[in-house]
Amino acid sequence: MNGIRTLPIRLDPLPGEALDSWLEAIAARLDSPLLHMLPAFSLDAETTERSRRGGPPPNWTICLQPEELDALATATQVDPATLRAMTLETYADNAIVIDMPRREVNRTQLWGRGGGSRYCPDCLTATGGRWQLSWRLSWAFACLTHRRLLANICPTCGKAPRTRVHSLTHVPQLGRCARPSPSSESKGPGTTRCGGSLLETEPSA
Repeated sequence: MNGIRTLPIRLDPLPGEALDSWLEAIAARLDSPLLHMLPAFSLDAETTERSRRGGPPPNWTICLQPEELDALATATQVDPATLRAMTLETYADNAIVIDMPRREVNRTQLWGRGGGSRYCPDCLTATGGRWQLSWRLSWAFACLTHRRLLANICPTCGKAPRTRVHSLTHVPQLGRCARPSPSSESKGPGTTRCGGSLLETEPSA
C-alpha cells in the first residue's frame, strides 16, 4: 500500500451500484477523463500493459484482482467487501461463471451475458445517471421500483450501452451514451461519443 493516497474528494457508492458507474461518477465530479483518474484509483498497471499490446482496458466491473481491491479500498476509503459487491464476482458460480484472470463472463454457462447492459431511464434520472449492477444480468428485464421494462438500446445510436469500458480519454457524461458515434470518422481514443440521452428512452417490447 506504499504510495497510495486517499482521494481528496470522495463520493459514496449508491446501493446496488456497479463499480464502473461509481468510478465514472467520481471522474465526472472532478471533471476528469478516466485515464487521469486511474493512477489515483490504482487501476493503471494492467491498463498500461494492455494499451502497450494494443488491447482494450480491463473490465473492472466483472472482477477486481486482490491487489486492485485492496489498493482501491485504500484510495477511496470504501470497505473492500462493498467494492467486491459492486462487481459481477458477487454472482460468480451461483448465477454466472467468470474467468477471473481474463475478466470474462462465460456466455454459455448458467446465466452469463457477454457484455452490455439494460437500464431503467427512471432510475438513471433519479440518481443522476448512476447504473445498477443487476442490470448486467441476463435475466434482468424489469425495474420493480418504477414498474417498467428495462431499456435495451440507446435511442440515438440504436446500440446496447456498456458493451465495453467507458472511453478513458473522455470526461464521463452521466446519463448519456458513451458508445462511439456512428458518424465518427475516427476509430482511435479520440473518437466522438454518441452522447445520446438515456433518460427518456422507451423500453423495447
